[in-house]
Amino acid sequence: MALGAMRAPSVMAQSEREQLQMAREAMERGQDAYLAERWDEAAAAFLEAYRARPFSAFLYNAGIAYERAPNVPEAIRFYERYVEAEPDASDVDEVRARIERLRATLPSETPTGETPTGETPTGETPTGETPTGETPTGETPTGETPATPTTPPPPAEPPPPMKSLLSVETNPSDARITVRRDGAVVASGPSPFAENLDEGDYEVSVEHPDYQTIARPMRIRAGKVYVAILEMSQGEFLGFLRVVSDPPGARVFLDDREAGSVGETPYQNPVTSGTHRVWIERPGYAPLEREIEVGIGDDVREEFALERVTFGRVRVVANVPGAMVSVDGVEVGRVPYEGDHPAGPHRITVSHDGMKDYEETVDLQRGQLTPMRVRLRPAVSRSGAWATLTLGVLTAGGGAALAVLADRTRSDLDRDRRAGILSDGDSRITRGKILSIAADAAFGFAGLLGILSIYYFVRDPLPDSEGTTLEPRDWTFVPTLDLRHRAGGAELRWSF
Repeated sequence: MALGAMRAPSVMAQSEREQLQMAREAMERGQDAYLAERWDEAAAAFLEAYRARPFSAFLYNAGIAYERAPNVPEAIRFYERYVEAEPDASDVDEVRARIERLRATLPSETPTGETPTGETPTGETPTGETPTGETPTGETPTGETPATPTTPPPPAEPPPPMKSLLSVETNPSDARITVRRDGAVVASGPSPFAENLDEGDYEVSVEHPDYQTIARPMRIRAGKVYVAILEMSQGEFLGFLRVVSDPPGARVFLDDREAGSVGETPYQNPVTSGTHRVWIERPGYAPLEREIEVGIGDDVREEFALERVTFGRVRVVANVPGAMVSVDGVEVGRVPYEGDHPAGPHRITVSHDGMKDYEETVDLQRGQLTPMRVRLRPAVSRSGAWATLTLGVLTAGGGAALAVLADRTRSDLDRDRRAGILSDGDSRITRGKILSIAADAAFGFAGLLGILSIYYFVRDPLPDSEGTTLEPRDWTFVPTLDLRHRAGGAELRWSF
């Protein structure tokens, strides 16, 4: 069934393409139900595809599904509709023969127990009497009538494979499409073109007076809808590629990783037929790479299940720029800091000269960012404590010197006393007492200063540094667009 020339308005062309996509999706649902042997559900899906785009292949496939149900009357009805829509189809005689075979399996419409008009019952005379000495045909000698044997209907042939639909659109639209199988033309018509095809290998060629003729082999599988798009200036048939990921929002790179992403999942776009390399990346998840084969007119859907990376990320901001950040006792950077570390608990310390340290144990989650906000408080000045301690040490040193002089004076006095030459008015006696008293006083004062310095070291009237650890969250790329400079890109962005 070839379509006519494309209508001019692009809005109408887009509407037809959307309808064709709806038909394709319904056809795929029907195919899935058919393979799962849910025959009625499959038939309903094929008819939904027909309502989206009235191609006779959908009627034929609905007939096959009903035949497998088995729902013979409905199978006959949709086979007949197919024949009405495709009276010149190459298999129309086969379909008509199949309809007759299915009709032969239906039960007879003659009411049970009635004798057709004009016929004489077997074993009776025309007057209705039974001949003497004979047992009526169909009765046993005891007078019982055996059950009438029924001939089972011939087994139906297994349903043929489902038909597929090939739709070809070209740019420019006034090209001519020819489909060949084993060298013989099976369909031909202008673009946009659509034809029911059986499973098998074909050659699709496109001719246009202003472009070189393009011919490509194509394999048609049963029960599929193929939508081929051809840009004749490029000389390549296109298929359709759909990329989905769990979770969605992953960036998609196609064929050239360095060229940047072509979109985010769920992604869908026509691509040239052939082998393509696809990369999937989402911040916080391990990247995936895969080769995908897209045939002419194929609608390929690739699903990616993303797994989180084995590390987490921490970001630290503080009220003191340049404060040092340490993770598990190892200095890793300065505020503002952002870094990756193995998932699990870590001791995060933020410190700066003249400020009180802040320390917190943070449990980093795989593939997630844990933000920290820290407010460092000034540390108490210890200069007074050091000055007091220094004075105390000096005082203790002076006291020690006085104690040495007092001890030396005492030794001299003891020596002279033993020699019997010490007089009661010796001035060294008074000096020794003064030195001893001064040494004790110095030690006492030094002890007082020591206690005072300890107090100054311990005393802390100022509040401690404080911080807040927020809930882990995904980190994502945010696209940017600069209309003034016609530039685009992406940046990592976070929020507190």
